[in-house]
Amino acid sequence: MSIKPKKSLGQNFLINEQIINKITDLVKIKNKNILEIGPGTGNLTAKILEKQPKLFIAIEKDNELANNLKEKFKDNLTVINDDVLKINENKIHDQKLTVFGNLPYNISTEILCKWILNINSDIFCFDNLILMF
Repeated sequence: MSIKPKKSLGQNFLINEQIINKITDLVKIKNKNILEIGPGTGNLTAKILEKQPKLFIAIEKDNELANNLKEKFKDNLTVINDDVLKINENKIHDQKLTVFGNLPYNISTEILCKWILNINSDIFCFDNLILMF
């Protein structure tokens, strides 16, 4: 079954393995707490899991994709089926998170502004942001 990106959600799936490898080589993943925004079909997700994160949480708004990720990755990943703009990232985990995001183009500015506004505060909960637009 082929899943087509939904334009209404600004979806654009990562499929190029060379690009995925470059992305996952940017920061240390092993034993880190990882948050992935918009994992889509899970191509980047699978590569991150190969690098043995301590904790891995993914936020996916699309119900069908969220269910596919839960099925595909079982207990290796926690999938939050919700809109990233409605989530308080500080309540996801009590330690800093490394974020990977192939951000939906239609809300990428809102997501980035939400995070940047807190960058110098005590509530900024990220140690790295690896974002694609």
